[in-house]
Amino acid sequence: MRCFLGLPLPGAWRDGLRELTAELRPGLRSRLSWTRPENWHLTLKFLGEAAPERLPGLRAALGGISFAPFALRAGDPGFFPDARRPRVFWLGLAAGAAEAAALARSVDAALAPLGFEPEARPFSAHLTIFRVKEPGPDDWAALAERAKKRPFPDARADRFVLWQSVLGAQGPTYRALAEYPAR
Repeated sequence: MRCFLGLPLPGAWRDGLRELTAELRPGLRSRLSWTRPENWHLTLKFLGEAAPERLPGLRAALGGISFAPFALRAGDPGFFPDARRPRVFWLGLAAGAAEAAALARSVDAALAPLGFEPEARPFSAHLTIFRVKEPGPDDWAALAERAKKRPFPDARADRFVLWQSVLGAQGPTYRALAEYPAR
């Protein structure tokens, strides 16, 4: 089973992202893979393949994580690795990034005894909007400026989710395996 952990997004953010993607799509000439609305989330940790018999241990370890609910505020958009060589276009956090990073560290610490290696790269709280499959002559700076103007309401992170990612012809489908509320 291909699994990951993340923060689900509030409905108002999903609505705003639908409007944003509808606004950004026209006129782009690059070949892009847009994140489907039902898949939007903020990743805390990608686990990769995990055998189904490991789920009870995973669930128990994750159930021991304690965190307080925290505020989320959408921040500026950006690119991985950068706007000169865009592979991923994302929306960052203006509030909640430090708390999300602390939660990601708690996840790493809880899962390390089960053989899941801690992340080598620094945590970067972001929401993937699209992946660039084949770059074209698009003005990435102008695209980011347009995205920056889209307002999102403040939200609250009050749980994280263990998801299974099932790969298919139309892209991945995510299925919640367990939820862990703030406490």
